[in-house]
Amino acid sequence: MSIEPVVILHILRTLRNVTPPMWLTGGVAVDFLVGRWTRPHKDLDLVTFTKHRGQLELELGARGFALAHDEVWTTRWAVPGRRGADLELVFVQPASPQTGVLVVPATDPAHGRDRRYPLPAGYLDPRRYRELDGVRFRTCSAEGEWLNRLVSTDLVPGRKPEPKLQHDIQLLQPLIPEPRQRELLRSHPTAAGSDQTQP
Repeated sequence: MSIEPVVILHILRTLRNVTPPMWLTGGVAVDFLVGRWTRPHKDLDLVTFTKHRGQLELELGARGFALAHDEVWTTRWAVPGRRGADLELVFVQPASPQTGVLVVPATDPAHGRDRRYPLPAGYLDPRRYRELDGVRFRTCSAEGEWLNRLVSTDLVPGRKPEPKLQHDIQLLQPLIPEPRQRELLRSHPTAAGSDQTQP
């Protein structure tokens, strides 16, 4: 089941005045980065800092969102009045410059050991906003979203490269200069071994 763009935009309007900063990530972020809707989305993904978790739980609850699933590094929320709509928050530790580190603990049932995923510099720039259909929202960097798709099979055990990931990579790749692509690939050994960078 996918969420219609009008519902995604409604959710983002509802979240605009939430106090802690949040950034679009995932497929919706790609659409905001390229400036158009390019594919269906099954949920809405946002990144924020771990230190804001308690405040976000209060503010989302006050706006009618209901906590549906709670893990150490991610939570899923049911969207008020929108059956089947899903909001996922991913929590990262702050890092410099303007980025974060995703920490997946050994207690996570899918992993079994501590893992740390440093995000690229500038991934969480608080000044980076993108607009789509009249809604403006903070958005993660194209570089980080591109790299995330190259390493996603490492983050989620058993995950296979999906057509939607290849679709996103092809949309993001032109936004990143080739020398920067090579630099990002060298900085991440899992991504360097990927063959998904070719259109």
